[in-house]
Amino acid sequence: MGLLIEVQPSAGVALVVGGGTVALRKVRSLAEAGFAVEVVSPAVRPEIASLPGVMVTRRLFAADDVIGRALVFACTGDREVNALAARAARAAGVLVLVADAGDEGTFTSPAVYRDGDFALAVSTGGASPGLAVELRDRAVAALGDGLGAAVEAARGIREEGKRRR
Repeated sequence: MGLLIEVQPSAGVALVVGGGTVALRKVRSLAEAGFAVEVVSPAVRPEIASLPGVMVTRRLFAADDVIGRALVFACTGDREVNALAARAARAAGVLVLVADAGDEGTFTSPAVYRDGDFALAVSTGGASPGLAVELRDRAVAALGDGLGAAVEAARGIREEGKRRR
């Protein structure tokens, strides 16, 4: 059993190594969460470059790219580059997620759904990110819309109960 932590965007810049489909999903999630994101890759999908708050550096990854970063996501299609990014991040004491070899990283990322202050996270501990996404989507479909509004209503009820004490 792992420890689930939430890293706040104020922690610093998140580095995404890679510019393909997997990197796009990570960049979107990080940007939506409020992180400043830097992407390092020789080739970058246009959708990544067009996201606000995302800095793109089109070149090969270098080990010192991880210095001063809050998080590193190794998401290239190249096993050697991902392994290099993982080693460099671990050596620098930076949390790292390795998309194609979860055991090389220091954390895994759950599939998350957010609606206001409601959050649902599904994790397979890195064993099958696709399964986590499928289960998250099924759970959200079963729960229906308005989950953020339900949290706000519950907050109001709780606050009223506190005032009455």
